[in-house]
Amino acid sequence: MEISVFRIDDRLIHGQIITAWIAYADAKNIIVADDKAAVDEFQQSLLKMATPDSINLKILSVDDAISYIQSGQGEGKALLLMRGPVQALKFVEAGIRKDQINVGNMNMKKGKTKVLGNLWVFPEDVEAIKNIYAHDVKLEVRAVPNERSQDVMELLKKVIPIIMGSPITTSDSPCPR
Repeated sequence: MEISVFRIDDRLIHGQIITAWIAYADAKNIIVADDKAAVDEFQQSLLKMATPDSINLKILSVDDAISYIQSGQGEGKALLLMRGPVQALKFVEAGIRKDQINVGNMNMKKGKTKVLGNLWVFPEDVEAIKNIYAHDVKLEVRAVPNERSQDVMELLKKVIPIIMGSPITTSDSPCPR
C-alpha cells in the first residue's frame, strides 16, 4: 500500500476529505490512526458513515496503524489521517514518511497558541513539529488541495519565535537578549 497523502486534521474524516482529498490522493483506502477512535465504537460508526462505500476504511491505534503499513498489507493508494503532529512524529520515526505532511486543521483549545485560523498549537505540538523537520520532512498547511500551501515552520517562527528558539529581528530592531 502506498501512502499518497499524509495528513494531520483533528476532525479526521469530514467534508473536505470526502470532496477533495480522496480524489487528490487517488486513494482507495483511508487509514485513520487515532488511539481514541480505535476504541470508541460511536466515533467509529460516525467515521464509517462519513466514508464513501467505494473507500476501504481502517480505524486503528497509532501503533497498530504503523504495524499495518509496515506489514505491506492492503493494495492501492491510501490517505493517512491523524489528529496531530505528536502522532505524525511517531510515523516519521518509524520510517513511514513523505517529503511533506499536510496540515488541515488543528482546532483552538485552552492552552494552545494561534498560528492561523485553522492552526493552533500546544507546546508539545511545536516540539513534535521541530522533530519532524529534523527528519527532513516538511509540514504544509492547506485546507484543500487547490489552496496555496504555507510552510508550518515559517508560520511558527513568525508567531512564536521564543518557543522556536529564534527571536524575530528586523534591521530596525536589535536582537532581544
